[in-house]
Amino acid sequence: MTNNNDNNGSNTQGFDYDFLVEDSLKNVVKKVLKITSETGLIGNSHFFITFNGDDPSVIVPPELKNTENSEIKIIIQHQFWDLKTSEDHFEVTLSFSGEKKNISVPFKAITSFTDPSVGFGLQFKIEDNLKNTNLSKIESSDPNKPAITDLKSGEIVSLDEFRDKK
Repeated sequence: MTNNNDNNGSNTQGFDYDFLVEDSLKNVVKKVLKITSETGLIGNSHFFITFNGDDPSVIVPPELKNTENSEIKIIIQHQFWDLKTSEDHFEVTLSFSGEKKNISVPFKAITSFTDPSVGFGLQFKIEDNLKNTNLSKIESSDPNKPAITDLKSGEIVSLDEFRDKK
C-alpha cells in the first residue's frame, strides 16, 4: 500500500501505518532539535544526524558531498550556531575546517538520528527522494539492549524492551 501524502497517512484501502509511524518518529527528531534551538543542548546530549546528500532540497557545502556515497553525517555538539527548525526542515551553522558554513536539511532526507549520550537512535530507510520513507529499524546503541531490525507491516513493537530496568 502506498500513500500519496494527500490524505494524512490514509488511502482508500486503509491506513498507511508505515508512513504514520515514520512521521511520528520524524516528529521526535523535530521536537528534539526545536528544544535544542530554544534552550541549547541538555546535559551531555549531542546528536549524530545522517542524511541523504542527494536529496534536491539539501543545502550543504560542496566539500561535504562525496561522489561515492550520498550519505552525509553531521554532529551537533560543541560548535554549532543558529539552529532553526520548521515543519519540513532544519537549518544550522557548523564549523568545517575552521570555517562556519550553513546547512539546510529536510526531515524527509534524514536516514538516522542518534543521541549517544543516552543510547537513543533511530534509523530510517529512504526509498526514493520523491516518495515516502519507510521505517527500517529502531536501534539501540547500548549493546545490552535488543535492536529491532527489518520491521514488517503488522509487527507490534513494545517500547518496554528498550527502557532501562531499574
